[in-house]
Amino acid sequence: MRDIKPDTVERIHRDGDGLELRVYPSGGKIWQLRYQFGTTRRIMRLGEYPALSLADARKKTDKAHELLDAGIDPKAHAEEQAKAKIEAERIAKMEQAARKTFSDVFMDWNTAKLSKRNDGADLLRAIRKDVLAFIGDKEMGAVTRADLLGCLDAITARGALRMANRMLTTLKTFYGWAQLREVVSVDPLGPVRAADVGGKLPSRDRILSDAEIVEMFRKLPESGLSSKAQTAVLMVLATGCRLGEICLAEWAHVTDTIWVIPAENAKNGKEHKITLSPFAQGLFRALQTQREGRWCVPSSKKVGSHQTRMSVGAALYDRQTEAAQRQGRTAETSSLVLEGGHWTAHDLRRTCASGMQKLGVMPAVIDAVLNHKESKGVTQIYQRYDYAKEMADAWAKWGKHLTNLRAQAKGIALVAGE
Repeated sequence: MRDIKPDTVERIHRDGDGLELRVYPSGGKIWQLRYQFGTTRRIMRLGEYPALSLADARKKTDKAHELLDAGIDPKAHAEEQAKAKIEAERIAKMEQAARKTFSDVFMDWNTAKLSKRNDGADLLRAIRKDVLAFIGDKEMGAVTRADLLGCLDAITARGALRMANRMLTTLKTFYGWAQLREVVSVDPLGPVRAADVGGKLPSRDRILSDAEIVEMFRKLPESGLSSKAQTAVLMVLATGCRLGEICLAEWAHVTDTIWVIPAENAKNGKEHKITLSPFAQGLFRALQTQREGRWCVPSSKKVGSHQTRMSVGAALYDRQTEAAQRQGRTAETSSLVLEGGHWTAHDLRRTCASGMQKLGVMPAVIDAVLNHKESKGVTQIYQRYDYAKEMADAWAKWGKHLTNLRAQAKGIALVAGE
């Protein structure tokens, strides 16, 4: 066979019993079997020469003829065997993956996907606390719907309905990733809906009154909340930005009068430029005095990291509920209780918008201040004015109002126009 040289065209060299060597101009040599099954003439590829020797090619030919004598199409038989082998390997791979612990597979997903999200660190922390702590050591294939619902029901039982729904969405996304990679064959949470966990959440409409803002100014310094977290909370009130966007702020994004939220940090994926009022400038100066590296609101616990939306939100919650004291998280359980009831950082964003409206700011400008996602269609295509000047005026008006309220909290009477 080595003596057979390639020609300028493809050549067939016959060995007998239908066995042939197909020689290509490129020099490649393929063993094939030409046979007839019923009324159909067929060609079956046996393998490449010299990987498949002449002796082995003849053995394959003999086996093929045995199948033909038994009424079996050797090519169809070989294809079925190949498919069976692939399926067996797939099942073996899945079984091997299923023996990995739930925690191991989840951390693989964290490395590949979750850690690259802005909220990834917060979600990983929550998953570790509410899921991995209970079922993380179980084999991935042994985790049941009951196991997962047990974790979600525990979150619901403590009143964290929004977190229960968010955790359900996160776990479903994780299982979708695992299914795609054949780590699992089914998603045990497939039939589960938010209504089965936290349920439909009522939209919040909490707005702090001026009197409550004054009270908040008085209580924050005595709340036990870190000064950095206090400033981040006030930044939400002053700018209307989301707490998560503030926690991700870097000094590279801030000048004396401008703070830019990069597109990758903004919820709507659109860069947002905030013209800082004197009130907001003062907040950044307060953070500057405690500057530690790149982050404007650095973490108090982890060097080189930043505060997170969930950590600050949890600290606000703890200072408004007695449960936190029972669980040993803080002794300052009523330090931030206000007359209108429980409040969150996001309520301050709503308060900012409402306060601007009271000061005469137009709704379109307030939408721009909040960096809301543009509506689809004609508005998105044709209305491109960015309201930069109007937004700057709105932040200035609102900042001046907050300065007056803070002065009231300190018992200082400001002269009109200050």
